[in-house]
Amino acid sequence: MKFEFRLVLVTLSLFFLSCNFHYFALANEPQGQPGNLDKISGDKIRFHLIRVEESSKANLYNAPALEFELAKSKLFKLSRSSKLNLTYTTKTGTDSAGISAVMFLLTLGIFPSFVETHSNVTFTLMDREDKKIIRDYSYPIQGRRIVSWLTIPFYLVIPIFSDSVDGGSNFETSNVSLRMLVEAFESDLAKDCLENPELLEILRNKGNESIEL
Repeated sequence: MKFEFRLVLVTLSLFFLSCNFHYFALANEPQGQPGNLDKISGDKIRFHLIRVEESSKANLYNAPALEFELAKSKLFKLSRSSKLNLTYTTKTGTDSAGISAVMFLLTLGIFPSFVETHSNVTFTLMDREDKKIIRDYSYPIQGRRIVSWLTIPFYLVIPIFSDSVDGGSNFETSNVSLRMLVEAFESDLAKDCLENPELLEILRNKGNESIEL
């Protein structure tokens, strides 16, 4: 009984202490030139942010961490009183580690355990009063998490040269993927506003109007 208890402790220690190496990629490549935020002068667009819960289980994109990243935007500002809603919804699927998880345990964390994730995040701009959708943007995201002691050197070095990887001891967080997602949304929204100045005017006017709370 004591041996089994120690084995469980060792197993848990391997999972929580070994290093996680995350790689993320937007599944859809952007079409044409990305929008330049610096070309949009004037006040930020004000949004009332709404998060649609995917499930009771937390995941990387359906979390307050994404709201924090959105709050740092150069293009828009979050405001509870704005008449312009920004709603984001997520769908997340995970492929289990399978045989790689078994090998990970048998080799005491040396053989890497691989977990694939498939997520889709949609941002919807909507008039808060008449519920009319103004624009929506959807981003499929593919991710891979590699768990192994051997990933530590890669985690320390590769992020210096690549903006699409990160790592650490935490399984559920990744500043890199959240930043990539928000930057893609900002760029697409800026591109549409630059190509259609009327859209920018509508968003600003509606965003500057206040609703009684």
